[in-house]
Amino acid sequence: MLLAGRGFSSLCQDLFALAQVPQECRGPQAGWRWESRIADYLGRKGFPVEQMPGGVGVYGVMPASGLRHQTDAVVDCTDAHVIGEWKAYQAQVPKNEVLRFKATTDDIYDALAELRPRLPVLRLFGIAGDASPELRWYAARHGICLVERTRWPAPVLADTALVWGDIEGPGLVDRNRLAWLSRPLQEVYPRLPDGDLRLPRPLAGSAVEALLEVHDSWSDRLWDRVEEQVGSFEDYAESLAA
Repeated sequence: MLLAGRGFSSLCQDLFALAQVPQECRGPQAGWRWESRIADYLGRKGFPVEQMPGGVGVYGVMPASGLRHQTDAVVDCTDAHVIGEWKAYQAQVPKNEVLRFKATTDDIYDALAELRPRLPVLRLFGIAGDASPELRWYAARHGICLVERTRWPAPVLADTALVWGDIEGPGLVDRNRLAWLSRPLQEVYPRLPDGDLRLPRPLAGSAVEALLEVHDSWSDRLWDRVEEQVGSFEDYAESLAA
């Protein structure tokens, strides 16, 4: 039932699986080990990836502001360009981490948009723990894909290639709702005829909350399906972390 290949949904699925494997340390060392675990996985899976120290251009461009940003990696999937950040927080993520990531990726995309990238540009924030309801709302509002420990990633649930077995998967309407939670930057900031980028009117808070409830509902259903196959998902996660 698991997704295969090097698409964006597969990347999200595997980062989610890696988050299930317990960390053996705490503190600053945990962050380094979490990033190393993901880097090792990306290398073994064959994802084209660049580690991005501060001040280095992303996809050949410098941030529009000229400021020296840092992000953990840019990953080329078969269906998307991905700007990624990996955090080892087991408790709730401090809000400033995602605020900084959003500002960094906005600045990068402001310059990158001039190249009119052929593939969707997605931003992915992967953590070893879980986000607060407020942080999930913020990420959804800005199209940032969150990969947490307890919820299946929205792109996985929306993928038509995911096999649900004897459980009926999401229909078209719910797939579109799930896909909205991790929108390409091309949709978050559509280009106007004069070339400027536009920030669309924000979705009402109640509508965002309804979308997050759809996410929770389908995540619970997929967990039910996975738990019927005792040990298989755990074995898969351990194989990724080996």
